[in-house]
Amino acid sequence: MNKSLVIITTLAAAISLASCKNESKAPAPAPSPQASVAAVEAPAVTPGPAQAASESPAAASTPSAQSNPEEKFDFRRARWGMTKEEVKKTERKKPEHETEDSITYSGKYGKLLTAYSYKFIDGKLQRAGVLHTEKLANDSMYLENYENLKKDITEEYGPPALDEEKPLKPGLVIDPDKKAEAVCGGDLMLSSAWDIPGSLVVLMIRAEDKKCLVSLVYMSEGYLRSYPAFNTTGQNGTDN
Repeated sequence: MNKSLVIITTLAAAISLASCKNESKAPAPAPSPQASVAAVEAPAVTPGPAQAASESPAAASTPSAQSNPEEKFDFRRARWGMTKEEVKKTERKKPEHETEDSITYSGKYGKLLTAYSYKFIDGKLQRAGVLHTEKLANDSMYLENYENLKKDITEEYGPPALDEEKPLKPGLVIDPDKKAEAVCGGDLMLSSAWDIPGSLVVLMIRAEDKKCLVSLVYMSEGYLRSYPAFNTTGQNGTDN
């Protein structure tokens, strides 16, 4: 799954935005504008079997986080290809929101409230993610949250294959000291991607609907291969 960073960036952005719209339907805690950092005993990102609420985002995807070192999970305690009922059995509580093709739960990452969601295609788990939507005191705190998540995930998977700062307006020069304001103001998007066995993991921070959003999305390799761009070659699809 080693494709050009252009494909990863474009695909990740599209999927992440779609994911946000689904997960935003989940009930958000009083101070929270959307659904990204859920508020209950369950961890927010990819915690394993019996993990604490402040678990690192990448935690259940690595052997060290499993109750059985030989077990491998793709997101929390779920594996790609599971049905909705199979995924529900991996969780310790009822979903906060459910549709025909998704399930959303509330959780917590550190002290921040979150919501994490499973997305099913043809009845099989293909994508999952976490949105951090708790309303924070200032723009710098959103950027700090993004950087902390990036650090935690890097500790699990190593350096990201993609680490990008993308101005969203042509020719715009961002003052490094005002990066947080630029992100939350809709002028800049930060993204990091990890290409791990069987999955692509994408962390993003951007503005949407005048809100600053931090999202973490896990996509199965099978899901990625369903996109024509993934299998093309040339300017937007060459292998690295």
